[in-house]
Amino acid sequence: MRNGHFTRISIGCLLCAATFFAGCNMRAKYQRTVRLSAPLSPGSTFAAQTHNGSITISGAPRLREDKLAPAEAGVADCSIVATITARAASEQEAMELAEEVEISLEPSGNTLTVKIKKPTLLMNKSVGVSLDVTVPNQTNLELGTYNGAVAIADIAGRVRATSHNGKVTTERVSGGTELETHNGSITCRQTSGDTKLRTHNGNVKAFYAEAASPVSDISIVTSNGSIELIAPPDLSARIEASTHNGSINTDLPITVSGKVTKRKLTGTIGSGEGRLHLETHNGPIRLR
Repeated sequence: MRNGHFTRISIGCLLCAATFFAGCNMRAKYQRTVRLSAPLSPGSTFAAQTHNGSITISGAPRLREDKLAPAEAGVADCSIVATITARAASEQEAMELAEEVEISLEPSGNTLTVKIKKPTLLMNKSVGVSLDVTVPNQTNLELGTYNGAVAIADIAGRVRATSHNGKVTTERVSGGTELETHNGSITCRQTSGDTKLRTHNGNVKAFYAEAASPVSDISIVTSNGSIELIAPPDLSARIEASTHNGSINTDLPITVSGKVTKRKLTGTIGSGEGRLHLETHNGPIRLR
């Protein structure tokens, strides 16, 4: 029994040592920047997926076709600054790893997609790609990252974005928004249109613009976090709100239906044309 105990201790020590040295083997970092651009017509879709890295999208007005406007009045292309970050045991290895990464923009129909080709089977090495993108504001977005934040601003199109570990934020987005993250907060400012927000661990805030339509389909769900919603002016919706460990507070007049409790609310706001679903397991709900 003593020998068995000693063997288990030895194996445990070896595993700890292996983990320690594996971490030390990625002490050098090297970064490389790639710039790309391609035409993007109104109503097109921009798509991007990166595993380790953030995605930042900024919309800008399109150039006027009469060509009388100054150059800074708008854009007609998608422009990308991709930052490649490689880590390895030495700077030379990190540099070689970063140089192996290939990034391209590939059009297909009305969709422009970022393609990232990275080395595989990395032992004690890592590589990540962050994207900083400018597109015409009338662009639909399909975005995804596993480890990284997503930030979107000034887009008049449909937006779908996901992250597993990272916060997601939008500002001045219209046309419909669907955002999801597993570990991170979600914040939408000056939003309008249908909105679907979901996170597992994080707070969710959605602040509608003054010019937003009073009729929308709004769904906000989190397991562990609070929900705060500033509704569109003159909101008209059927409302369902619930929390298991928390409270529900509202400044809006609601015609309540069914049983009234501190943790569940069902009813109608205005004439009830739209839909409002608010759900959290651990956290309060605030409706204004």
